[in-house]
Amino acid sequence: MSEPIDKEAEITKFPGIASLSLSVTPISEKDNFEVIEAVVRVYDDNNEQIMQHKARSLFSIAKTLKLFIQNRTNLPINDRRMAVWCATYFEKLGIKLGEEEAYQIIKKASQALEKLSRVTIEHVEASDLVSIEVDVLAHLIALRSDRLLSEDELYDLLEKHQSPVSNTVIRKISYKNSGGVEHKDKLSLEITPSETILEHTLIASFKNETEHKLSNVIVSDIIPYLYKIKEVTCKESGKYKKELVENGLKLTWNASSLAPGGEVKAFYTLEKRIPRTIMIRKGEEIRIVQDYNSLMRKEDDGKIKIFFTSEVLNLLPVTLDELFIRDLIPSEMHLAVETITEDMTFIDFGLKHGINIQQTLTNVESGVKFLQTYFINPSPLIWRIDLTVPSKGEDIEISKIVEKAPKDNSYICTIISSTPVPCTITNEVESGLKASEFLPTELAPNDAAKMSWDIDKKLSVSFVLDGNLSRQLNSPKVIVEGKEHTAKTSEIGNTRESKVSALPFTHVAMYRKFLREM
Repeated sequence: MSEPIDKEAEITKFPGIASLSLSVTPISEKDNFEVIEAVVRVYDDNNEQIMQHKARSLFSIAKTLKLFIQNRTNLPINDRRMAVWCATYFEKLGIKLGEEEAYQIIKKASQALEKLSRVTIEHVEASDLVSIEVDVLAHLIALRSDRLLSEDELYDLLEKHQSPVSNTVIRKISYKNSGGVEHKDKLSLEITPSETILEHTLIASFKNETEHKLSNVIVSDIIPYLYKIKEVTCKESGKYKKELVENGLKLTWNASSLAPGGEVKAFYTLEKRIPRTIMIRKGEEIRIVQDYNSLMRKEDDGKIKIFFTSEVLNLLPVTLDELFIRDLIPSEMHLAVETITEDMTFIDFGLKHGINIQQTLTNVESGVKFLQTYFINPSPLIWRIDLTVPSKGEDIEISKIVEKAPKDNSYICTIISSTPVPCTITNEVESGLKASEFLPTELAPNDAAKMSWDIDKKLSVSFVLDGNLSRQLNSPKVIVEGKEHTAKTSEIGNTRESKVSALPFTHVAMYRKFLREM
């Protein structure tokens, strides 16, 4: 969980600029200026706040301040004077930073700005646009077109380069057996939702099932950036090492030996981040940044509100022709009504992904900031898969709806269908679930695990599923004239095949039955 920002640090005058004051409030990694996360605020001579920016290092703090102040005042900032000020200021906050160390970092920031000023957006860095999350590696994609692209072509680029959405953890295992031979394995593990909405869990285990001791055991898990690690334990192997890699945060455990029957078992508690995709255009030059924002919480009138902020700051010394910002709200969340504004565009990216909020800005000048706070509410766990099969004259339509019941480890499933021709509807119950209590009772299938109904008009049947639902639903199938048809999970950019809509009567009746029994 993201922690609330600490109480603001002391506000003090900026060296050499009499009309400006500022504060730099460290909020994490306070002992490491390579990765420190801090909120930088700038005030004018009337004590009005004119800038707020989350920085990720002293390097980005210096770059932000220098560019912003130069744009506002046209005054140069002396690197040596700024280094002295930084060393003195941070010492008041209990952070030791030598003047020479500060000077070298600030000098590097100045050189980066000079390099940028000689080009358009050729050498842009992700940190020139966004404040990157701790434990997230933002990905920058550089593109160039031979002409100005149309709006539809720009949208296609955005969809193609959407921030990755993955529920798969890559596990790598290596060890040496009793004969000294090295073995390597690679596994894919799926993150599944827990009964607590917004919270996800993963238990990943490696057990020595041989009769001999294993040596030099190395187990690593790559957690996709879509997920923030709230808690992780691995009692048998102690402390892990962290590394930011292309596909996620890599956690590695080392065990010098593992006895027969011994186990390396990691317990993860995870929370989804908000995937964000930023695209800027200057002429034919296009840059796309893929990053992620964590959920935050604050108390308001005795209630805990969940929110995230989407912030983009143009730290480039050029005016951008266009700026596109997309924040993807996962399907287990929805925007609070008070957050929605008329200038938002909503793009449905399917059950597996969620809803994209898009904001579009044009002629974005250097130093301009976009900041939007989105309040979200947890959505009930409800899924729907639709399948349409072309037939003569009229299509065969079938839908499968699964909703979390108001009872632990229970779900309500409904299958509805209409067909102009005789066909067979089949549905295989998901692994870990057991079906019971069919409504209407006369439609209970002979096999409750591998259901089947022969119909020639309409079907509507609801039933209870007990157990824990895995990440993906099994699609219902239609067999007509000896040919089997099935639905596919919708992918990014495709028309959504899975959606929430009105619920059939039998489904609602089953849900109310649960409520009466509570």
